[in-house]
Amino acid sequence: MPAPPFQPPMMKHPPGTSGAAVKEWQRQMRERGWNLVADGHYGPISKRICMNFQREHQLAVDGVVGPNTWKAAWEAPGTIPPHGPGVILHFGSVGEHVLAWERQVDSRGWRIDAIDGAFDAATESACRALQTFKGLHVTGRIDHETWNAAWQEKVPVAAS
Repeated sequence: MPAPPFQPPMMKHPPGTSGAAVKEWQRQMRERGWNLVADGHYGPISKRICMNFQREHQLAVDGVVGPNTWKAAWEAPGTIPPHGPGVILHFGSVGEHVLAWERQVDSRGWRIDAIDGAFDAATESACRALQTFKGLHVTGRIDHETWNAAWQEKVPVAAS
């Protein structure tokens, strides 16, 4: 789907930009699968999500929604998840796969205070929130589908 035309001003924080264009960008990011409220105010959370989106899509990481980031929000391909652990991660699991999932989920907007590779109550809470948001079966466990959902974005697929 082609991006709607970018209309200045560029969105940045501080100071926080507000308006209909901000809300449109936030809705699009949410539609892609990022945990962001479309409130029309570009504050610190919008900036953080923007920077993580820019990083994932190899854009200049400046936290500013200008023409390139705006266009990518509609037109960039989805992110491909890395190979998962092959087992279901659950409360009490520890290791690099838990750490990778915690980092990814936190970067997408589901805050985890202690990103440490230990599947604790905060990790389980973020897991349940992500599963709810993405319309998955809510188990609080990281199965294959939940693993992939942490990386995948909904983007239009061009007709062949």
